[in-house]
Amino acid sequence: YVASEQTAAPDVTAETAPMEVAYVEEVLPPSLFPGLKKRLEDAPPLLRDSRFYLRPRTYHFDRQRDGADDSLATAYGGWLAFASGDWRERVRAEARLFTTQRAHGPRDKDGTLLLAEGQEGFWVLGEANVEVDLTDSVSTTLYRQSLNLPYLNRSDSRMVPNTFEAYTLRKRPDDRWAFLVSHVRQMKLRNSDDFVSMAQAAGFEDEDEPLTVGSARIDLAPGVNVGAVYQHAWEFMGTFYAEGNAVVRPTEELELKFGAQYTKQDSVGDEIGGDFDTHVYGGKLAASWRNAILTFAFTRTDDTRIRNPFGGYPGYLSLMIQSFNRAEEDGWLVGLSYDFGRLGLPGLSGFVNYAEGDTPDNGGFASPDQEELDITVDYRFQSRALSGLWIRARAATLDQDDDVPGAVDVDDFRVILNYEWPIL
Repeated sequence: YVASEQTAAPDVTAETAPMEVAYVEEVLPPSLFPGLKKRLEDAPPLLRDSRFYLRPRTYHFDRQRDGADDSLATAYGGWLAFASGDWRERVRAEARLFTTQRAHGPRDKDGTLLLAEGQEGFWVLGEANVEVDLTDSVSTTLYRQSLNLPYLNRSDSRMVPNTFEAYTLRKRPDDRWAFLVSHVRQMKLRNSDDFVSMAQAAGFEDEDEPLTVGSARIDLAPGVNVGAVYQHAWEFMGTFYAEGNAVVRPTEELELKFGAQYTKQDSVGDEIGGDFDTHVYGGKLAASWRNAILTFAFTRTDDTRIRNPFGGYPGYLSLMIQSFNRAEEDGWLVGLSYDFGRLGLPGLSGFVNYAEGDTPDNGGFASPDQEELDITVDYRFQSRALSGLWIRARAATLDQDDDVPGAVDVDDFRVILNYEWPIL
């Protein structure tokens, strides 16, 4: 889910891991209409520092399955956002109106998640909150908002993101450490205009249980950090995730980034999702040299699959089609990315990932071995007139072993146009 929101980094120091992304604050580019902004210079901070912006998006998604139904749609939409300035230096408000509308989508090829069920468009006030500064670095955010933690995140890889009705206390990472505690009552899935309980979002229609989450991250030294998060989905499951990252520089141009991650997941309370207990661990090594990054990673999952109904999976092998976290799956990945700015083509970048996953061929945990190849090409326009326009083309192919029942081969094609248009 992190790669879905970012282009390829020029080096490993600019890459962001899931716990590093969790505390990043959004920074908008300057207004496209400085004259309009200048008129508010003498206004109170509540108005003077307000931001108003559009983020249009167009998305074509085509997934072809051998042995299952295809999914196809083209959608347009995006969101309109407003964020006020400070009132009495401590209080501010924010709201975002999201929409996705069908440009093309056969009714018998549903399932792209670009639109609501039945290939229907919708509008939704996905965010509407008040943020209050309690100290210089600690604030609380109340009501509909965005969260971007491992297993509880926007998963912004379709038209509109997941958002949450939550009550959150957070500390910004301005002195090497940060934390977040939140009680999450409801969730709006990315293909829905309804906020439902967290239990219902996980697929339990008659349940009304919330979720409570706590997380923290500390920067031990420049380029070295550790972080952890625990989310308690009441009467369903507990998920603990920990991560560590370290960057070293053997030479002036060569940089290495080491990463490790671990997830422990088990049923809790009334066990409405059944009795289960599992874990997954992984390691990663990335090396950057002259705008190229070469990555190697592996993961190992225990004897029950990993569940992630509340957002994208943070594993190193989470690709466009598969996450390689099935029961008893051993997976490995090799990836290569490049930022072409060094060759005189600023704004152009891309990355390729190849992964394989091996699982038991027989017994209760049998599933098809699989391999997936993903290719992504991005271009961010550099001219002032088109600043904020980002074109992304993606393709993926999944090949599953036919010797085990349930195998499905998949070809996936996507073209996305994002545009960031700061009006005020």
